[in-house]
Amino acid sequence: AEREQPLDPSEERLIRAAGQVFTVSPTMQARKGALNPHSTQLSNGVDYEAFATPAPEPEDLRAIPHPRVGYSGYIKKQLDWDLVRALARRRPDWSFVFVGARNRHPEIASVLAELEAMPNVHFLGTKPTPALAVYAQHFDVCVMPYRVNDYTKYIYPLKLHEYLASGQPVVTVPLPAVRGLEHLVEIALGPDEWIAAIERVIAPDATTAERRGLRQAEARRHDWSVIVERIATIIRERVDAGGTGDTHA
Repeated sequence: AEREQPLDPSEERLIRAAGQVFTVSPTMQARKGALNPHSTQLSNGVDYEAFATPAPEPEDLRAIPHPRVGYSGYIKKQLDWDLVRALARRRPDWSFVFVGARNRHPEIASVLAELEAMPNVHFLGTKPTPALAVYAQHFDVCVMPYRVNDYTKYIYPLKLHEYLASGQPVVTVPLPAVRGLEHLVEIALGPDEWIAAIERVIAPDATTAERRGLRQAEARRHDWSVIVERIATIIRERVDAGGTGDTHA
């Protein structure tokens, strides 16, 4: 829901009764994790090798001019399409590339049709997961242009660490999930800030080997193998201590 809803009583009972709770964002931890003393905040993860291993440029990307402002993921109503339209209109010299399946959200059909008619906007459609992992490497900047509302307050986008694993620069709206990562991602709100942020990161001297390395090092810390090991360790400790059950909020 785009507006925060009261917690369902049955969910609250389940969280309170669980032997171990895992949450995936700081705001979710504050709201739901606080109901159970055995609660741990994790992040979403990434198949680091899939996104970080250099791969050839996808064929359907080759003809699209640089600089490429790229998004990979579901095409959905939770994205700020008014922002995207404003950026595409104001910077016809940038290519805006969207890779991913479309959700069935009729309320965005008209703005998507308008964007599709623009020569600098490219929708490349659904890709199998292994192929999808390659695209971010060949964007000049990876973007998370979400609408800022109660929905995005609680999310931890999978694409955050996928983008960082590619080594490419990232521009995002202010999300609780990116707090503490201001040295690795650009945070912008509104068309003016977004244009300035993208201009900064696509400058010729902006993407250094050192900055790429810092982004990738952060993503590696969130490889799924690391997260699974942490979950297993916590559950093992809870079982040894006499706890029972687990849930994921």
